[in-house]
Amino acid sequence: MSKLDELQDTILDFVTYFIYFLYIVVALGISASAPEHLNDLIYYTKIYISCFLIFRFNPFRKVTFTPLDAKIAYNAGVFLLLTTAINTVLANYMDLFTKKFNLILDKIKGAIHNK
Repeated sequence: MSKLDELQDTILDFVTYFIYFLYIVVALGISASAPEHLNDLIYYTKIYISCFLIFRFNPFRKVTFTPLDAKIAYNAGVFLLLTTAINTVLANYMDLFTKKFNLILDKIKGAIHNK
């Protein structure tokens, strides 16, 4: 494995784990800015993976499949799944959570004003 492949492998691991961490943060509602950072990070990761796949596996090159290729292909599948299915579920969850939170805040404000 070349030094460039090793660097890409390390960066991809870091970004992947960070995305998983941000998903957990968003799901738990720990940070208000996490969804924005998550969307940005996923966007740039998808661009990287798309460019890598297009460059590496275009029909004008003869390629031997490497462990980095396998990791990129796997991550491409995971990102497709996450961005289509889980993001939709997570967005619905966040909307429901926000509505319930706002309802509770309204009740508290109403209780304070009635005193």
